[in-house]
Amino acid sequence: IHHVVDRLSPGEDVVYVLVSGKNRSDVFRALSDIMDKVKTEVPIWKKEITTSGEYWAHETR
Repeated sequence: IHHVVDRLSPGEDVVYVLVSGKNRSDVFRALSDIMDKVKTEVPIWKKEITTSGEYWAHETR
């Protein structure tokens, strides 16, 4: 798993995950599980920078 920590433009890649397996369904399930954990358990803070100002995005889970 590689998660970019930098200023990014809209549409740029943020996270890369490499998964290997014997069949497609296992790989997709593993990837889905990994991304769920990244989104809910990894302490990533998201600062939105727009033309109207800057703010921290807070997601309710």
